[in-house]
Formats: sequence, C-alpha cells, structure tokens
Amino acid sequence: MSLTAAQILDLAPDASSRKAGQDQAKPAKWLGLGRAGTLVWGEIKGSGAAPYRTVADLGGPASKCTCPSRKFPCKHALGLMLVDAAGTLPEAEPPDWAAAWAKGREGRAAAEARTCEPAKPVDERAQAKRRQAREDRVAAALDELDLWLRDLMRRGLAGARAEPYAFWDRMAGRLVDGQAPGLARRVRALPGFAAAGARPGAAGPEAALALGIGRLALLARAARRLDALDPGQAAGVRAAIGFPVSAEEMAARPDHTDEWAVLAHAVEEEDKLTARSVWLAGRGSGALAQVIEYGTGGAPLPPAPAAGQDFGGALAFHPGDPPLRAVFREGRAGPARAASLPGAGSVAAALDGYAGALARAPWTERWPLRLAGVRLGRLTDGQALAAGDATGCLALRAGPHLPALVSVAAGAPVDLFGLYDGFGLEALALVAGGHLYAVPARDARPILMRAA
Repeated sequence: MSLTAAQILDLAPDASSRKAGQDQAKPAKWLGLGRAGTLVWGEIKGSGAAPYRTVADLGGPASKCTCPSRKFPCKHALGLMLVDAAGTLPEAEPPDWAAAWAKGREGRAAAEARTCEPAKPVDERAQAKRRQAREDRVAAALDELDLWLRDLMRRGLAGARAEPYAFWDRMAGRLVDGQAPGLARRVRALPGFAAAGARPGAAGPEAALALGIGRLALLARAARRLDALDPGQAAGVRAAIGFPVSAEEMAARPDHTDEWAVLAHAVEEEDKLTARSVWLAGRGSGALAQVIEYGTGGAPLPPAPAAGQDFGGALAFHPGDPPLRAVFREGRAGPARAASLPGAGSVAAALDGYAGALARAPWTERWPLRLAGVRLGRLTDGQALAAGDATGCLALRAGPHLPALVSVAAGAPVDLFGLYDGFGLEALALVAGGHLYAVPARDARPILMRAA
C-alpha cells in the first residue's frame, strides 16, 4: 500500500508542516531508507549529534519520530512518506527499532481488542428525552431568529449593511446556544453577501444581502413545516439546521457502487476545524457526490483519494433531497480510467439541474455544475471572464487560479467543473487535451495541478 503525495499532505497538522515536510522529501537527506509491506523507515540528520529515527505505517496511517516536535505527524514523518510516494524506497528487512515500534502497535491493538467491554444497552427513554430537549431548544432558536429577521427587514437593508460584524455574531451565538449550528453559520455569512455583491459586475450589495436573508428565512420556514415535507426534504432541512445523522442511520443507508472519478478537493476553515470536500462523479451513474471530512491541529484529515484518481467502490449518501453529501464505504483508489467529467453537459442543461436543486431545496447556497465543450473568454464588458457554449454562458468567479485555467484552455473547448451560487461559477477542475487539471486545495498561488 502507498499513499499519494496529496493524501500525505492532507495529514499535515498545518500549512507550515506541509511546507517543511516537502523540504524533507529528498532521498539525499536520508540514511537507511527502507520499506516492508506498509512499514517505511529512515534516519535523518537533525540538530543533535545523533540522527532522528523516523518510522511510519502507511496502513494507519501512523508514525513515530525521535525528534522533539510536538506536531503529529512531524515534518520528518511527512517527508519520509513523501519519499515513499515517489517510489524510491527499497524493500528491506526493518531495523530493530522500526520492527519494535511496529510490534508494539500490534500489541496495543490486540490488548485493546481483548479489554474492549461489551456495548452497554441503549437507554431508549433517556435517548428520547435528550432528543426532545434538543428539538425544544431548536424550536426556541427558530422563534428568536424569526423575530430577529422581522426586525432586520423592518429597519431596511441599507441599515443592516452598516451593522458591525458583532451584530451578526451575537445572533449566531444565540443560535449555537439553541443547538442550530447550521443556521448560525448562515447568519455569520450574511455580511459576506453584501461585500460580494458590492464587487464590480455583481448584483449589488442590497440584492446579494436580500438573497442570503431570503434563503435563511426559507430554511427557517421549512423547519417549522417538517411534517408537510416528504422524508427526503425533511431530512435535508434537518441537516441544513445542524442536526447530525447518527452512525446507526448511516449504517442502514444503501450502498451506491460505481467507478467514481475524483474531480477535485476543496478545503475550508470552519471554527478552528478544517473541512475537506472531495468531489466525485460516478462513471456509470453520472451521480455527483461530496464527501466532507473534518480535522483539527491534533487530529489531521484522514487519507482520501486524490484528484485525478478513480475510487472503485461504494459510497453511502446522507438522507436528503437532492442527494449530494456522502461517505466512503468499501473501495480502493487507483489510476483514473480516463481524464473526464462524467455527466458533463451543456450550459443550459447544467442550469436546468441547478434550477431543479433549488426547486427541491431553495436555501441551497452553492451547487456543483459539470460543463462539456465550453470556451473561456471575456464578457462584452471586457472585464468578467465567463464559460460558454451555444446554449448560454456563466460568469466565472475571480480567483488566483483563474488565469492559469484560461491559459490551459488556450481558447479551445474544454470541460469544466465548479460550484455555482446563482451569480458566478467557482472553477475547481478543467479537462483539456486529455488531462485533468485541478485547483490545489491549499495553495493560493496562481497555479494548477495536472492530476491525470
């Protein structure tokens, strides 16, 4: 088993560790490099007299290093795994210190299995009581949000734009206290709507703010009418509010087996958490899926198939309508069968899909679109860039990677994948000349990654 460079860098606890790990990924810096199964090891010169001993189990993944760093994995472990990803480690017998660490891991795992206590019976009455208590708190939070929104609209959007961030954060904090974190996130995002709407070529700050408030109000209204919605829509509303889906419920969800093309990764910071979205499209079904995983400084993101790979196996979709968010089930990542965007179509077809998603969930903020055979160019105002074909065109969101996308396209028809919010498309991947180019998830430099 080997991890790709992208999967290894996703394990890094922070940006500085990623950069430092890449600096250590030079075989010439290492001594005694070797590999046996999923175990890799090596020694590297540090600040002390003796070199640091670094060992990693790619099947965990887990690692150990004798350096004094408190970060996990440290830069040496990241560098060692990156050297292995380049395919330069020879097969060998592990040295005593590496074998002892691996044996200790196996012993601890066996001890944990022996001492694992049987699961305690579920107290269904206490569980129902906790569930009802949360429902009551969310209902009270919805009452407070309704009053706040009415007051906001009574005062007018111009007055709302002048409010400091603390004004929005106070309401968001009350929603968090009411156990409605999804609503709180949307309230915190409202000042950004006005700022985005004020940019050249945008709809205008008042119109953009009204859109954000309208989506929030529609979600709050739907939350009071769950009994009138079909089960899929009701589940989507609860997820948007912030109700979690239990492990038992996900275990009962059906498998969707396909050859899934990994289109792109996107990473966002949310309240000291790192949220990574892996975007996939089924080669057989054409279905889109978004796998979201979270990590912190102490618990880095787990490995995931890299952009440009194929994941052959099963996903399970969260309950909701339209279905989009999913989790990985059994499967294996490998080289892509072809560099393509399964299910891509015309601009008109993509907009019809977006309209269908809004019809079922009008509070949707962004929706993934796949475009086939579009050309990139400037709109008639000579400023904004757009992607278009004979059926229409979509404005492209400005960003540091946009010039590189235009350069790769070179005026020829390309396939494009991105997220659309009703105003512009944030491009995440492009297929041109038989290759998939992905926007790097954690790199603001104006570059692209040729993923396949």
